[in-house]
Amino acid sequence: MPYQNLDGKPCTQSHQKLRLSTLAMAIASVTSMSAFAASDPQTTTMETVVVTGSLIGNSELEDVKEYPGARTVLTNEQIKKTGALSIDSAFQSVPGIKVQDETGTGVLPNISVRGLKASRSGHAQFLMDGVPLTLAPYGHTGQSIFPATLSMLDRIDIVRGGAAVQYGPNNVGGVINLVTKPIPHEWQTEISNRFTVFEGGDTPLNDFYLRTGGWLTDTLALQVEGNFLKGESFREHSDTDVKNFQAKLQWLLSDTQELQAFVQRYDADTQMPGALSPEDYENDRTQSKRPYDEYQGKSKRWSLKYLHDLNIADSAELEILTFGHRSERFFQWGYNSTKGVEWSDPSQPSTDIRTSPREFKVYGVEPKLAMYFDGNTVTQNVIVGARYVNEDIDYKLTQTSISSGVTTTPRDWHLDTDAFAGYISNEIGLFNDVLKVTPGIRYESIDMAFNDLGKAENTDNKVTEWLPGLTVAYHLTEQWVGYTNAQKSLRAPQIAYIRGKGEEGSELAWNYELGARYNQDSTSFNIALYRIDFEDQLQWQSATQTFDNIGKTLHQGVELSGRYIPQAMQALSLGAGYNYLDATLEEEGANKGNQLPYTSKHQFSWDATYAFSKLDTTLSGYYFSESYSDNANTSAEDSTGATGKVPAYMVWNFNLGSDLYKDENSKLRMNFAVNNLFDEDYYFRGIDTSPVGRYPAPGRSYTLDLNYQF
Repeated sequence: MPYQNLDGKPCTQSHQKLRLSTLAMAIASVTSMSAFAASDPQTTTMETVVVTGSLIGNSELEDVKEYPGARTVLTNEQIKKTGALSIDSAFQSVPGIKVQDETGTGVLPNISVRGLKASRSGHAQFLMDGVPLTLAPYGHTGQSIFPATLSMLDRIDIVRGGAAVQYGPNNVGGVINLVTKPIPHEWQTEISNRFTVFEGGDTPLNDFYLRTGGWLTDTLALQVEGNFLKGESFREHSDTDVKNFQAKLQWLLSDTQELQAFVQRYDADTQMPGALSPEDYENDRTQSKRPYDEYQGKSKRWSLKYLHDLNIADSAELEILTFGHRSERFFQWGYNSTKGVEWSDPSQPSTDIRTSPREFKVYGVEPKLAMYFDGNTVTQNVIVGARYVNEDIDYKLTQTSISSGVTTTPRDWHLDTDAFAGYISNEIGLFNDVLKVTPGIRYESIDMAFNDLGKAENTDNKVTEWLPGLTVAYHLTEQWVGYTNAQKSLRAPQIAYIRGKGEEGSELAWNYELGARYNQDSTSFNIALYRIDFEDQLQWQSATQTFDNIGKTLHQGVELSGRYIPQAMQALSLGAGYNYLDATLEEEGANKGNQLPYTSKHQFSWDATYAFSKLDTTLSGYYFSESYSDNANTSAEDSTGATGKVPAYMVWNFNLGSDLYKDENSKLRMNFAVNNLFDEDYYFRGIDTSPVGRYPAPGRSYTLDLNYQF
């Protein structure tokens, strides 16, 4: 029988000794608000607790139950049931997360966690299979290349608290782990095609996916995947072409040693329709007034992980991870240099074209040792690790006059970063693991060498920070677990912040959580109170094209989530979630106490799935209350759409799924979804290269998804 390793990949039973220490996790789980009852028939998860080298475990549903913080795991099956079209739309139902949809095709997610600015998702630590996904973990945390597609993911793990020590830096908003599909025990091929038609769109969006892989021998496994996304969203000037290729290798060197390898090539090319003036929006929200705006992103990523079980302590594992990537990112957009005119006013024609070509070379190595000690009444799970990361960033900005064709280079920057981190944590289990206390600390030492090539100026920036953390989990009963955590988080100065000034400080925050989780049979419930005390928060000012230090901010609120499956009606599954967020400016001044831009005080989500015969149908949705567009909390919208309230919105989705054919070795499944069922008319504001105006959100669309596994 196959079973899963640290990253959810299956392994043959003949290597049980190795996998007892890598697979079996100390953190068990319960489904969160969005979790549907689902299982993968190909794999089984070991339950024996021996040692874990990861605070978030496998990112399985079973890793949530005792986790000392707010956490949600979304499986691929759950995501399909809510009709999500992309990774960013899958997040919409998670309490505390808000998404601004920039393209309608999911190429550039803008994800906000607990009121932290959504633009380029720069305040959350993104991982893929536990490996940093960010363009540069220290010098450029914004996800302006997002080398992941929904079809290739097995599940998404969203951690909002308790993981700072092991997964810093840039985890003020939490840690988000994208888990790719595991290599099956038996050779398997999967073919799927998802066809989406947008009301108002011209060309449908087609998403084709192919995967094949399995164990070639008892010790060697291979899997290759390809994902092709091509078409348009609901707006003009939204042509999208994405190609994503991945390959995995798993090699059992011996009963106690394993090697895991991963390579990826990602290529995205998309037009960007941009924002509209209020007048143009009312006339036709599907049109585009930004003909020069477009984006290309390319990335080659790799990782190599060595695992070795050691005969020390009661159980121990050494893990050595190396990773790296070479990425290129190119934005082009219209720019108005006319004096007295807002540069991005969509109602005015552009006078210039700006481009921002950027290149990234990143290499990292992270050795880690996990040791488990069973002292009968006291258990310990110690994790000691270190990480070195080198970043080489070329950061250029050009401006070309449309009338004369003359090109200037306002910025030509280079940033070289050497970062070292060391960390240690110890999960101490007391009273037969009824009480678990996990103290930990992380040290970050960052050397940044900034070179302004245009001005021939060089500056150095040194950052050192101690980041302590403490988590506590207490089993009140077999069903109830109470938890609390406190952690200090860091976001190092970004290259765009430094701007040649040198000695720029970091964004620092203290995160606190207090919560409880209940699990009984098919019923689960979670409540979490949270608070983020942010020092020296930097905020992008679209009007001046600069980052300003807005000082202290406070993010606090409560998250509720639950799932209920009636005993008398097992075919029905009900889920709901709520987040209250009070995100305010705390720095002295005229705006003290005001709501932070683009944050909604209230968020609701819900879903209901009913299975009958060979069909299952799901009705789901989400609601976000109104938000402001500036620190002054201006209510009235100006003529350009730069300021003013962003109205509340409510979106409903519908999905109908059925296994058209199924036997022991193959399955053909169909899903039909209607997104934005009632065609809700809503918009965003303040998105990166088009910050002024109303940015239309997707209207109603229809999706047919066919998936065949054999």
